[in-house]
Formats: sequence, structure tokens, C-alpha cells
Amino acid sequence: MISATTMNFGEAQHANVVFDNGPKMISLSVDNAGGRATTMSRADIRLLFTDPLEGGVKDVTSSVFGGAEEDIVRGTIESMDEAMKWLRRTDWGFDHKV
Repeated sequence: MISATTMNFGEAQHANVVFDNGPKMISLSVDNAGGRATTMSRADIRLLFTDPLEGGVKDVTSSVFGGAEEDIVRGTIESMDEAMKWLRRTDWGFDHKV
């Protein structure tokens, strides 16, 4: 399933698109740098996992892309490709199995 939301705060614009495949989600956020850009061209990606046994949503971005938990994954063609591959996989190599 794909869903989206948008927000406007004066000149600032923000859109969030969520690609949902069972317990796994890709959250793609795009904005116009708080109104400093003329287009919504700044994007980042978060990968999320809903654990049906433990409940809640866990951010697994760093487990998939590497790096520190607070690192930002920029929304590029390459990172979106990697995220979509992760979304379609049933086993991605760490402790959560779907």
C-alpha cells in the first residue's frame, strides 16, 4: 500500500510518502528546506519495522544502510533502489524475520 500526507507552514512545504509491505515500511520525506528552496527537492528515507509480537515501530534504517542510528539517508535513486529491495525481501540478514 502507498499513502501520503502533505503539510504547509507558510513558505515551508513537506510531503511524506509511505510504502507499506506487511510489517515493513519505507518512509520517504521530501521538503523545500523550510521555504528556502523553490521546489520540494530535499529528501530522506527511513526504514521502519512493525513488530507484531513486541508491538511498536522500530527504525531499522541503520541496520540496512549501515552507519549510526541518527544518520540521515538521503533520498537518491540508489538509496531508494536499496530501500525497495529491502521492502520486497522476506529475510534481510538481521534478527527480524518476516
